[in-house]
Amino acid sequence: MLTITVAVFSVVSGCQPQQSTQKVYRIGLGPWVGFGPLYLAQEKGFFQEVGIKPELTVITGLAERNSALKSGKVDALAAPVDYFVLSAGNRLEMKIVMAIDESVGGDGIVAKKSIKSFQDLRGKKVAFQRGLPSEFFLRALLQQNGMSLDDLKTFDMKTAEGGAAFLAGQVDAAVIWEPWLTKAREEGDGYILASTKKYPNLIVDCLAFNQDVVKNSPQDVQKIVDVVLKAIAYWQQNPEEANQIMAPFFQLDAAKYAKVLSGAKFTELARNREYFGTKENPGPIFKVAKQASEIWLKAKAIKVPVNGKSIISTEFVEKGSVSFTK
Repeated sequence: MLTITVAVFSVVSGCQPQQSTQKVYRIGLGPWVGFGPLYLAQEKGFFQEVGIKPELTVITGLAERNSALKSGKVDALAAPVDYFVLSAGNRLEMKIVMAIDESVGGDGIVAKKSIKSFQDLRGKKVAFQRGLPSEFFLRALLQQNGMSLDDLKTFDMKTAEGGAAFLAGQVDAAVIWEPWLTKAREEGDGYILASTKKYPNLIVDCLAFNQDVVKNSPQDVQKIVDVVLKAIAYWQQNPEEANQIMAPFFQLDAAKYAKVLSGAKFTELARNREYFGTKENPGPIFKVAKQASEIWLKAKAIKVPVNGKSIISTEFVEKGSVSFTK
Protein backbone atom coordinates (compact mmCIF):
# COMPACT_ATOMS: atom_id res chain seq x y z
CA MET A 1 0.00 0.00 0.00
CA LEU A 2 1.14 3.49 -0.83
CA THR A 3 2.67 5.33 2.11
CA ILE A 4 2.69 9.11 1.89
CA THR A 5 3.21 11.61 4.69
CA VAL A 6 -0.20 13.11 5.28
CA ALA A 7 -1.23 15.78 7.75
CA VAL A 8 -3.87 15.07 10.36
CA PHE A 9 -7.28 16.34 9.30
CA SER A 10 -10.13 17.24 11.64
CA VAL A 11 -13.55 17.65 10.15
CA VAL A 12 -15.46 20.88 10.55
CA SER A 13 -19.10 20.47 9.72
CA GLY A 14 -20.43 22.45 6.81
CA CYS A 15 -23.89 22.44 8.35
CA GLN A 16 -23.45 25.00 11.12
CA PRO A 17 -27.10 25.12 12.29
CA GLN A 18 -27.03 21.38 13.04
CA GLN A 19 -23.57 21.30 14.56
CA SER A 20 -24.73 21.14 18.18
CA THR A 21 -26.82 18.02 17.53
CA GLN A 22 -24.17 16.10 15.61
CA LYS A 23 -22.43 13.19 17.33
CA VAL A 24 -18.65 13.12 17.06
CA TYR A 25 -16.90 9.89 16.06
CA ARG A 26 -13.12 9.69 15.95
CA ILE A 27 -11.95 7.51 13.07
CA GLY A 28 -8.31 6.50 12.61
CA LEU A 29 -7.06 5.59 9.15
CA GLY A 30 -3.78 5.02 7.37
CA PRO A 31 -2.24 7.16 4.60
CA TRP A 32 -3.45 4.72 1.91
CA VAL A 33 -5.39 5.85 -1.17
CA GLY A 34 -8.01 3.16 -0.59
CA PHE A 35 -9.35 5.15 2.36
CA GLY A 36 -10.36 7.98 0.03
CA PRO A 37 -14.12 7.35 0.42
CA LEU A 38 -13.95 8.52 4.05
CA TYR A 39 -12.61 11.88 2.88
CA LEU A 40 -15.08 11.99 0.01
CA ALA A 41 -17.98 11.44 2.42
CA GLN A 42 -16.59 14.21 4.60
CA GLU A 43 -16.21 16.72 1.78
CA LYS A 44 -19.60 15.96 0.19
CA GLY A 45 -21.34 16.39 3.54
CA PHE A 46 -22.68 12.82 3.64
CA PHE A 47 -21.75 12.38 7.32
CA GLN A 48 -23.39 15.64 8.28
CA GLU A 49 -26.61 14.69 6.50
CA VAL A 50 -27.13 11.88 9.03
CA GLY A 51 -26.09 13.86 12.10
CA ILE A 52 -22.53 12.52 12.35
CA LYS A 53 -19.42 14.63 12.77
CA PRO A 54 -16.35 12.52 12.01
CA GLU A 55 -12.84 13.39 13.10
CA LEU A 56 -10.50 11.66 10.66
CA THR A 57 -7.01 11.14 12.04
CA VAL A 58 -4.12 9.61 10.11
CA ILE A 59 -2.40 6.87 12.10
CA THR A 60 0.63 5.07 10.69
CA GLY A 61 2.42 1.97 11.91
CA LEU A 62 1.55 -0.88 14.23
CA ALA A 63 2.65 0.80 17.45
CA GLU A 64 0.64 3.94 16.69
CA ARG A 65 -2.52 1.92 15.97
CA ASN A 66 -2.17 -0.08 19.16
CA SER A 67 -1.53 3.05 21.20
CA ALA A 68 -4.63 4.75 19.80
CA LEU A 69 -6.78 1.76 20.71
CA LYS A 70 -5.31 1.34 24.19
CA SER A 71 -5.74 5.02 25.04
CA GLY A 72 -9.27 5.19 23.64
CA LYS A 73 -8.32 8.00 21.25
CA VAL A 74 -10.40 6.52 18.43
CA ASP A 75 -13.91 5.10 18.19
CA ALA A 76 -13.22 3.35 14.92
CA LEU A 77 -10.23 2.32 12.85
CA ALA A 78 -9.72 1.57 9.16
CA ALA A 79 -7.13 -1.20 8.63
CA PRO A 80 -6.68 -4.64 7.00
CA VAL A 81 -8.40 -7.76 8.35
CA ASP A 82 -5.11 -9.28 9.52
CA TYR A 83 -4.45 -6.27 11.76
CA PHE A 84 -7.74 -6.67 13.62
CA VAL A 85 -6.90 -10.33 14.23
CA LEU A 86 -3.47 -9.29 15.52
CA SER A 87 -4.96 -6.62 17.79
CA ALA A 88 -7.65 -8.97 19.12
CA GLY A 89 -4.98 -11.52 19.94
CA ASN A 90 -3.36 -8.84 22.08
CA ARG A 91 -6.56 -7.91 23.95
CA LEU A 92 -7.46 -4.97 21.71
CA GLU A 93 -10.65 -6.43 20.30
CA MET A 94 -12.74 -4.44 17.83
CA LYS A 95 -15.71 -5.30 15.64
CA ILE A 96 -15.26 -5.26 11.86
CA VAL A 97 -18.44 -3.92 10.24
CA MET A 98 -17.60 -3.32 6.57
CA ALA A 99 -14.90 -3.41 3.90
CA ILE A 100 -13.73 -0.15 2.31
CA ASP A 101 -11.26 -1.31 -0.33
CA GLU A 102 -9.27 -4.34 -1.39
CA SER A 103 -5.85 -4.69 -2.91
CA VAL A 104 -6.03 -6.05 -6.47
CA GLY A 105 -2.39 -5.74 -7.49
CA GLY A 106 -1.35 -2.79 -5.35
CA ASP A 107 0.66 -5.00 -2.99
CA GLY A 108 3.27 -7.50 -4.08
CA ILE A 109 6.74 -8.97 -3.97
CA VAL A 110 9.35 -7.63 -6.38
CA ALA A 111 12.36 -9.87 -6.91
CA LYS A 112 15.53 -10.15 -8.94
CA LYS A 113 14.98 -11.93 -12.24
CA SER A 114 17.22 -14.77 -11.10
CA ILE A 115 14.53 -15.67 -8.54
CA LYS A 116 12.02 -17.73 -10.50
CA SER A 117 9.91 -19.14 -7.65
CA PHE A 118 9.34 -18.92 -3.92
CA GLN A 119 11.76 -21.80 -3.45
CA ASP A 120 14.47 -19.58 -4.94
CA LEU A 121 13.93 -17.15 -2.05
CA ARG A 122 15.62 -19.57 0.36
CA GLY A 123 18.60 -17.86 1.96
CA LYS A 124 17.92 -14.62 0.11
CA LYS A 125 17.66 -11.11 1.56
CA VAL A 126 14.01 -10.03 1.71
CA ALA A 127 12.71 -6.68 2.98
CA PHE A 128 9.23 -6.07 4.40
CA GLN A 129 7.63 -4.08 7.21
CA ARG A 130 6.65 -6.12 10.25
CA GLY A 131 3.14 -5.87 11.64
CA LEU A 132 1.67 -4.47 8.43
CA PRO A 133 0.02 -6.18 5.40
CA SER A 134 3.46 -6.80 3.89
CA GLU A 135 4.33 -9.29 6.63
CA PHE A 136 0.96 -11.05 6.51
CA PHE A 137 1.05 -11.31 2.70
CA LEU A 138 4.59 -12.71 2.74
CA ARG A 139 3.85 -15.20 5.52
CA ALA A 140 0.66 -16.37 3.81
CA LEU A 141 2.39 -17.02 0.49
CA LEU A 142 5.40 -18.69 2.10
CA GLN A 143 3.00 -20.96 3.98
CA GLN A 144 1.29 -21.92 0.72
CA ASN A 145 4.71 -22.87 -0.66
CA GLY A 146 5.77 -24.92 2.37
CA MET A 147 8.15 -22.27 3.66
CA SER A 148 8.48 -19.79 6.50
CA LEU A 149 10.37 -16.62 7.36
CA ASP A 150 13.10 -18.81 8.85
CA ASP A 151 14.04 -19.76 5.28
CA LEU A 152 14.87 -16.14 4.46
CA LYS A 153 17.27 -13.43 5.56
CA THR A 154 14.73 -10.81 6.57
CA PHE A 155 15.00 -7.04 6.97
CA ASP A 156 12.34 -4.92 8.65
CA MET A 157 11.88 -1.88 6.39
CA LYS A 158 9.10 0.53 5.51
CA THR A 159 7.87 0.16 1.94
CA ALA A 160 9.83 3.17 0.67
CA GLU A 161 12.99 1.90 2.37
CA GLY A 162 12.43 -1.61 1.03
CA GLY A 163 11.84 -0.31 -2.48
CA ALA A 164 14.96 1.86 -2.31
CA ALA A 165 17.00 -1.05 -0.95
CA PHE A 166 15.89 -3.22 -3.86
CA LEU A 167 16.79 -0.49 -6.37
CA ALA A 168 20.23 -0.21 -4.74
CA GLY A 169 20.75 -3.97 -4.94
CA GLN A 170 20.93 -4.29 -1.16
CA VAL A 171 18.18 -6.92 -1.00
CA ASP A 172 17.12 -9.69 -3.37
CA ALA A 173 13.40 -9.11 -2.95
CA ALA A 174 11.03 -6.70 -1.24
CA VAL A 175 7.40 -6.87 -0.20
CA ILE A 176 6.08 -3.42 -1.06
CA TRP A 177 3.11 -1.55 -2.49
CA GLU A 178 2.47 1.03 -5.15
CA PRO A 179 3.98 3.16 -6.47
CA TRP A 180 7.18 1.48 -5.24
CA LEU A 181 6.13 -1.85 -6.69
CA THR A 182 6.15 -0.48 -10.25
CA LYS A 183 9.18 1.70 -9.59
CA ALA A 184 11.24 -1.23 -8.29
CA ARG A 185 10.18 -3.43 -11.20
CA GLU A 186 10.93 -0.83 -13.86
CA GLU A 187 14.08 0.72 -12.41
CA GLY A 188 15.50 -2.16 -10.40
CA ASP A 189 15.70 -4.71 -13.20
CA GLY A 190 13.33 -6.99 -11.33
CA TYR A 191 9.87 -8.45 -11.77
CA ILE A 192 6.81 -9.04 -9.66
CA LEU A 193 7.07 -12.52 -8.17
CA ALA A 194 3.55 -12.31 -6.72
CA SER A 195 0.90 -9.66 -6.16
CA THR A 196 -2.59 -9.37 -4.72
CA LYS A 197 -3.91 -9.42 -8.29
CA LYS A 198 -3.63 -13.21 -8.15
CA TYR A 199 -4.44 -13.55 -4.46
CA PRO A 200 -7.85 -11.94 -3.86
CA ASN A 201 -9.45 -11.51 -0.42
CA LEU A 202 -6.14 -11.47 1.47
CA ILE A 203 -5.48 -7.74 1.77
CA VAL A 204 -8.83 -6.05 2.37
CA ASP A 205 -9.13 -2.82 4.33
CA CYS A 206 -12.08 -2.72 6.69
CA LEU A 207 -13.74 -0.35 9.10
CA ALA A 208 -14.00 -1.60 12.68
CA PHE A 209 -15.51 -0.01 15.78
CA ASN A 210 -14.79 -0.34 19.46
CA GLN A 211 -16.99 -3.09 20.87
CA ASP A 212 -18.83 -0.71 23.21
CA VAL A 213 -19.79 1.58 20.31
CA VAL A 214 -21.32 -1.32 18.41
CA LYS A 215 -23.16 -2.45 21.54
CA ASN A 216 -24.43 0.94 22.68
CA SER A 217 -24.87 2.85 19.40
CA PRO A 218 -25.55 0.35 16.59
CA GLN A 219 -27.76 2.90 14.83
CA ASP A 220 -24.79 5.28 14.48
CA VAL A 221 -22.56 2.48 13.23
CA GLN A 222 -25.17 1.71 10.58
CA LYS A 223 -25.34 5.36 9.56
CA ILE A 224 -21.55 5.51 9.12
CA VAL A 225 -21.49 2.26 7.15
CA ASP A 226 -24.20 3.58 4.84
CA VAL A 227 -22.39 6.90 4.46
CA VAL A 228 -19.16 5.20 3.34
CA LEU A 229 -21.11 2.97 0.96
CA LYS A 230 -22.77 6.11 -0.41
CA ALA A 231 -19.38 7.72 -1.00
CA ILE A 232 -18.21 4.65 -2.90
CA ALA A 233 -21.38 4.69 -5.01
CA TYR A 234 -20.82 8.39 -5.68
CA TRP A 235 -17.27 7.66 -6.85
CA GLN A 236 -18.62 5.00 -9.22
CA GLN A 237 -20.99 7.53 -10.76
CA ASN A 238 -18.61 10.50 -10.71
CA PRO A 239 -15.04 9.14 -10.73
CA GLU A 240 -13.29 12.24 -12.08
CA GLU A 241 -14.91 14.64 -9.62
CA ALA A 242 -14.44 12.22 -6.74
CA ASN A 243 -10.76 11.66 -7.54
CA GLN A 244 -10.19 15.43 -7.58
CA ILE A 245 -11.74 15.66 -4.12
CA MET A 246 -9.83 12.73 -2.60
CA ALA A 247 -6.40 13.18 -4.21
CA PRO A 248 -5.21 16.22 -2.18
CA PHE A 249 -5.56 14.28 1.08
CA PHE A 250 -2.76 12.03 -0.19
CA GLN A 251 -0.67 14.85 -1.67
CA LEU A 252 -1.43 13.68 -5.19
CA ASP A 253 -3.12 15.19 -8.22
CA ALA A 254 -6.24 13.51 -9.58
CA ALA A 255 -4.44 11.77 -12.45
CA LYS A 256 -1.76 10.29 -10.19
CA TYR A 257 -4.37 9.28 -7.64
CA ALA A 258 -6.39 7.44 -10.29
CA LYS A 259 -3.25 5.64 -11.50
CA VAL A 260 -2.25 4.47 -8.03
CA LEU A 261 -5.84 3.51 -7.31
CA SER A 262 -5.72 1.04 -10.20
CA GLY A 263 -4.04 -1.38 -7.79
CA ALA A 264 -6.97 -1.18 -5.38
CA LYS A 265 -10.73 -1.46 -5.65
CA PHE A 266 -13.39 0.20 -3.52
CA THR A 267 -15.81 -2.34 -2.07
CA GLU A 268 -19.35 -1.39 -2.98
CA LEU A 269 -22.39 -2.82 -1.20
CA ALA A 270 -22.68 -5.95 -3.36
CA ARG A 271 -19.02 -6.84 -2.85
CA ASN A 272 -19.33 -6.20 0.89
CA ARG A 273 -22.21 -8.63 1.11
CA GLU A 274 -20.24 -11.20 -0.87
CA TYR A 275 -17.13 -10.78 1.30
CA PHE A 276 -18.94 -10.85 4.66
CA GLY A 277 -21.71 -13.31 3.85
CA THR A 278 -24.25 -13.96 6.60
CA LYS A 279 -24.31 -15.63 10.00
CA GLU A 280 -25.69 -18.74 8.33
CA ASN A 281 -23.30 -18.59 5.35
CA PRO A 282 -20.08 -16.79 6.35
CA GLY A 283 -18.13 -15.11 3.55
CA PRO A 284 -14.41 -15.13 2.66
CA ILE A 285 -13.52 -12.63 5.41
CA PHE A 286 -13.95 -15.36 8.02
CA LYS A 287 -11.51 -17.62 6.18
CA VAL A 288 -8.98 -14.77 5.98
CA ALA A 289 -9.40 -14.10 9.72
CA LYS A 290 -8.83 -17.79 10.48
CA GLN A 291 -5.72 -17.84 8.31
CA ALA A 292 -4.43 -14.66 9.96
CA SER A 293 -5.00 -16.19 13.39
CA GLU A 294 -3.00 -19.27 12.43
CA ILE A 295 -0.19 -17.22 10.93
CA TRP A 296 0.11 -14.82 13.89
CA LEU A 297 -0.02 -17.72 16.34
CA LYS A 298 2.79 -19.51 14.55
CA ALA A 299 4.75 -16.26 14.49
CA LYS A 300 4.10 -15.92 18.25
CA ALA A 301 2.65 -12.47 17.62
CA ILE A 302 -0.48 -13.55 19.52
CA LYS A 303 -0.80 -16.06 22.36
CA VAL A 304 -4.32 -17.38 21.78
CA PRO A 305 -6.29 -18.07 18.58
CA VAL A 306 -8.82 -15.48 17.47
CA ASN A 307 -12.32 -16.56 16.43
CA GLY A 308 -13.54 -14.52 13.48
CA LYS A 309 -17.07 -14.49 14.83
CA SER A 310 -15.91 -12.49 17.85
CA ILE A 311 -14.48 -9.65 15.76
CA ILE A 312 -16.65 -9.66 12.61
CA SER A 313 -20.28 -8.58 12.30
CA THR A 314 -22.28 -9.31 9.14
CA GLU A 315 -25.40 -7.40 10.18
CA PHE A 316 -24.35 -3.93 9.08
CA VAL A 317 -23.61 -4.81 5.46
CA GLU A 318 -26.72 -7.01 5.40
CA LYS A 319 -28.77 -3.95 6.38
CA GLY A 320 -26.63 -1.57 4.33
CA SER A 321 -28.26 0.78 1.85
CA VAL A 322 -27.28 3.55 -0.51
CA SER A 323 -29.53 6.53 -1.21
CA PHE A 324 -29.05 9.98 -2.70
CA THR A 325 -31.23 12.90 -1.74
CA LYS A 326 -30.34 14.91 -4.84
